[in-house]
Amino acid sequence: MTAAFILAGGRATRMGGMKALAPWNGASLIEAVIGRIAPQVTALALNARPDQAEALSLFRLPVLVDDLPLADLGPLSGVRTALLWASGLGEDHVITAPCDMPSLPADMVARLMAVEAADIVYFAGVRDHPLCARWNIGMLPVLDAALAAAKADGGLTVMRFVERHGAIRLPTGDDAAFANINAL
Repeated sequence: MTAAFILAGGRATRMGGMKALAPWNGASLIEAVIGRIAPQVTALALNARPDQAEALSLFRLPVLVDDLPLADLGPLSGVRTALLWASGLGEDHVITAPCDMPSLPADMVARLMAVEAADIVYFAGVRDHPLCARWNIGMLPVLDAALAAAKADGGLTVMRFVERHGAIRLPTGDDAAFANINAL
């Protein structure tokens, strides 16, 4: 079994609204990402802010909200929620992807899963894409500690976290597939 979690819990300040539901090629951004990821996994869930959860429930996937004390600490709060969810499914790993990358590769999950013995594996090309990643469930206590320490500072950047924990960078092969949409 392979579990994936689409991160849609951001504030979308650059987009000016709920990014996940922004129109994209006759659908929404998150529908495009679901369409790319769903065929590659056996379990899929969405992450949302509390005020967005109901809107995302229309996709008939589990919608999980970050724990309130950690909800505004950035994307790593969503990664923590993904780790908790996948752990509950008995998974060893969870794949994450942001809701604003509608052209992700059809083999993204297979490529991430092919890398052995790594706590974190993410894609990198012209830019790093640390949220297009595979996370070992064993990273949960490490991430909890890092988020708790960063709470006073208002969060922790994903890049800083993955760099500190020896993540493996996997070449994108096609940077266009990892383009994110921050404005329409």
